[in-house]
Parts: sequence; C-alpha cells; structure tokens
Amino acid sequence: MKYLGTNEAMPAKVGSYKGYRYFIIPSLFGALNGYIELPKSWKDGDEDELTVHGGVTFKGYVRDGASKVKVIGFDTLHAFDDQETRDLKSIEKECKYMIDEMIEVMAKHRPLRANTEITLELADELGKLAAKQGLSFDELGYLHKK
Repeated sequence: MKYLGTNEAMPAKVGSYKGYRYFIIPSLFGALNGYIELPKSWKDGDEDELTVHGGVTFKGYVRDGASKVKVIGFDTLHAFDDQETRDLKSIEKECKYMIDEMIEVMAKHRPLRANTEITLELADELGKLAAKQGLSFDELGYLHKK
C-alpha cells in the first residue's frame, strides 16, 4: 500500500497500549477511524498480514501536535458496519487488537529485533514502576541480589 499523506484531523482520542500509541479520529463523514503508530523497524508491506476490521485502509501520517506520526489505520465505513462497530470503545478495542497483531508480525519476521523491543518496553515499564516507589534501577539490582 502506498503512503496516502497526512490526516490533519484532530483525534477524538489518543491512547497507548504495549508501548505504541493509537489514534481514534473522526472521518469527514462522521465515522471513527483507528490508527496505530508504526515502529521504526516496520517493513512496508507487512500490514498486508493484519486481519484488522475491514483491513488496513490507510498508511500515512497523523498529527500529534506539531509533529507527524507514521501510522496505519482502518475505517468503519463498510457496508457491514453498524453503530456498535463504530463506537469509541469498539474502535479502541480494534486498535489494541491491531497492535497485538503488529507485534506478532514483527516477532515472526524479525524475532530478535521484536524481542529486543519488547525487552526495552518492559524495562521502561519496570523503571516507571520503580520510580513510583521511589527506587532507582541500582536499588532494584541491590534488592534482587539479596
């Protein structure tokens, strides 16, 4: 799929799941569309393996403040869509599903890189949890040795 440019619309919601951001943005026709941030290691064409709602229908960029974020996304303007598949919770659930699939595709094609990214994400989360408890990584290592 070719890059389609930048969606300049204001997101209805921006969230984060497993270290990746997702964006829920209304279309010109009022339906909500879901987009997920692509990692730098993403290979063009891998989106063809995703089985997200209605398939990937957008590859390009969305605005996040002044910067652009590289994304892929799906829409909810298919003939089979109804109010239930177009609501915010449903779109958010589908974005998280698409992130899970993206991680699986990366692990399948680039197992070492995906495992390294996941390890770094886990270390980052551990660091955040330790900081909330007032601990540093050095202190965590010391506690682990005991």
